Amino acid sequence: MITGHDTVFVTGAPVDAGIRAMLDVLHRRWPKMLVAVSGVADGVFLPWLTARSDVPAGAGEVLVARDAQMEQRWDEVGYSLMEYDEGPFAVLYQPAGRTAVEIRVDEDPYGRSGPGFEPHSATLVTAGLSLVTVVTPDLESRFSRQILDALRQALISQTRHT
Repeated sequence: MITGHDTVFVTGAPVDAGIRAMLDVLHRRWPKMLVAVSGVADGVFLPWLTARSDVPAGAGEVLVARDAQMEQRWDEVGYSLMEYDEGPFAVLYQPAGRTAVEIRVDEDPYGRSGPGFEPHSATLVTAGLSLVTVVTPDLESRFSRQILDALRQALISQTRHT
């Protein structure tokens, strides 16, 4: 069943390290967390601590469920909120396929506040960057926002280490 909401990040951070950092924190809340990592064990869900080192550099897919019950219900109800208003999610990532893309800048990237900023077109040089798609149950729920914020912060912290 295809459901869920896609959010895309563009980053220069090592995505595999960011995912591991984010899931290490989530594992404290979800001690029975299971993950399926692309190219590992034919997509079988494994305990996080078993699969942690298998998160590939460069490109990959990581499917995440709180526990075996959530993983089993995933096929039936897709990316939806389940017990405790939590749900499964996925992180898919790969190097940017183009070296540059045209974008529209709606917020002042310099962080200045006040009047005078006008949205405008720009060119994003994506050479060396990765595209990260996070599939969550929705965009509005507290759970989905927490997952997106956690991955965003983990990626930011990784760029500080490189």
